[in-house]
Amino acid sequence: MMLSFKLLFKLSCCLALLSLMSCNSGTTKLLPYQTQLNQAFDLRYGTTIGLPDEQMEISFEKLTESRCPKDVNCVQAGEGIISLVVKVGNQSEHLVLKAKGLCQDKPECGEAKSVLNYTLTLMSLDPYPSKVLEDKQKYVAKMIVTKKPLMGETR
Repeated sequence: MMLSFKLLFKLSCCLALLSLMSCNSGTTKLLPYQTQLNQAFDLRYGTTIGLPDEQMEISFEKLTESRCPKDVNCVQAGEGIISLVVKVGNQSEHLVLKAKGLCQDKPECGEAKSVLNYTLTLMSLDPYPSKVLEDKQKYVAKMIVTKKPLMGETR
């Protein structure tokens, strides 16, 4: 009797686990970092952030740093370039955004682009380079996501 009770218990646990997994199949996966529309957020190099209400994920995949370092006289201001992968539902697109060199903490320092009916704006890219190139893992893009209005829709 004891053996059959243990077997029955294990089977019921397995069935419960399987039913939970099947209930979750249509939803977006939970990511450790989440945000929402119209809210500024930090996206660290090499990480992904989710916007669960939009079934959206944004991944910071690549970085190219050529902004003129602090306390250095440069011929060109340069730019910091981030490459993102944006997923909405089952669609995915690559997006490149730029941060201007010799420009910090101003709205015009970063670039905004539209992708998959949303606008992603790079507000800043930190740290601003010094004479020594920072480790890529230390870079953080401050961003905001807004939804583009549909044709005929007013805000």
